[in-house]
Amino acid sequence: ADAPNARGLQNLTLGLLDEGADGLTSQQIAEAQERLGATIGASGGADRSTVGLSALSANLAPSLDLLADIVQRPTFDPAEIERVRTQVLTAIAQEQKNPSSMGSRLLPALLYGENHPYATTATGRPEAVKAFTRDQIVDFTQRWLRPDNLEIFVVSSLPLAEIQPLLEARFGTWVAPPVAKGVKNFIAPPARPTSERIVLVDRPGSPQSVIMAGQVTPIDPRGEFAAITGANDVLGGNFLSRINMNLRETKGWSYGVRGTAQLTANLVPYLITAPVQADRTADSIRELSNDIRAFLGKKGVTDEELSRTVASRINQLPGQFETSDAVLSAMQTNALYGRPDNYYELLADKYRVQTRATLDAALRGALDPNGFVWVVVGDAAKIRPQLAKLRMPIEVMEPR
Repeated sequence: ADAPNARGLQNLTLGLLDEGADGLTSQQIAEAQERLGATIGASGGADRSTVGLSALSANLAPSLDLLADIVQRPTFDPAEIERVRTQVLTAIAQEQKNPSSMGSRLLPALLYGENHPYATTATGRPEAVKAFTRDQIVDFTQRWLRPDNLEIFVVSSLPLAEIQPLLEARFGTWVAPPVAKGVKNFIAPPARPTSERIVLVDRPGSPQSVIMAGQVTPIDPRGEFAAITGANDVLGGNFLSRINMNLRETKGWSYGVRGTAQLTANLVPYLITAPVQADRTADSIRELSNDIRAFLGKKGVTDEELSRTVASRINQLPGQFETSDAVLSAMQTNALYGRPDNYYELLADKYRVQTRATLDAALRGALDPNGFVWVVVGDAAKIRPQLAKLRMPIEVMEPR
C-alpha cells in the first residue's frame, strides 16, 4: 500500500500499533500480553496488513480487548515513532550491507517498474522513512487499517457461537473514518525483456556472489497451480531440483539454489536465488541459463521426476496442517486467491492426474529463457571480467 514516494510507511505504521494504544504504553501492552499468555504481532506483506493474536481460550475475552485497542486506537506517541523509526533505519542499514538483502532491495523495481505497488521491500527506502511524519502515519491508518477493509480469520477449539459474539462486541461497532479508503494502482509492469541483462552491485571483498534473477510471468494467481508447482519442483523448487543438484552437488559452487513462482494477488514473478563462490559467478549464471533452456526445450520432466514430485506433494499434505498457525495461513491464502475452503482437500487428486506433458506445458507457457534480469551482488573487480564473457548488457547500480 506504500505510494512510490513513501516506501516503508506500511512497515513503520504496523510496527507502531503495539507501541501504545488507548492510554496504554508499550510496556503496559507487553505486560498485559504476558499476564494473559497472549501474543499480538503486526506484519505487512505485498497484499495484506495483518495483526495476529494468539491467545489462551480461557483468556480470549480480555485478549480481544487488548487486540481491539491496538487495532482501533493506536496512540502513535512521537517518542515511540522516533524509537521505532531508528530501529527501521538500522534494519535498512543492515540490509544494505547483506548481499542477499542488497539484491532483494533492487529486484522488485527492476521487474515491476518504480511506480508499481509491488516495487518495494518491507522496510522501505531510508530517505522516505527518515521523513515520515505522525500525520502521514495516522493518514495511512485511516485509509487502510479500517473496518471496511477488515477480514477476521479464527482457528480455535471454541465453537463459532461462542467466538462471534466476542468479536461483534469489539469490532461490530467500529466505524470507518470519513476519509476515502485507500486504493492501490496496479499499473501494468514493463514488458518482459526479450533478452537477458545483468545488474551488478559492487560489494568489495565479498568472498562469494549472490545471484538473483527474475521475470514477470503470465501465470494467473487465481488459476490452477498444481502443474506449475510440480514442474517447478523438478526445475528449481526443492533440494533435488535440477538447478540445485547441478550447482551444489555436481559443481560444488553453491550451498543451495532455488527457483520459485512467487504468488501474489496481482502478479506471479519467477525468481531464482543462487549464492555462489565468487570465481564461479559467470559460470553459475551460464549453468542456470542452460538448465532453464534445456528444461523449456527438449529436456522436460522425466518419468522418475514425475513420480517423485507427485508422491512428495501428496505425502507432505497431511503434515502441512499440524499447527493452528498452519491452518490459519491456509485459510488466509484461500481467501486471498479466491479458492474454495476445501482447496487443500482437492490437491492430492490434482497432483495424481499430472503427466509429463502437463508439467512441461505449465512452465513452458510461463517462462521465457530470454526474459530474465540477473542481479549480481559481489566484488566487481573480481567478477565483472567474468560477466563480460557472457555477452549480456551489464549495468552497475548502487545499493538502495
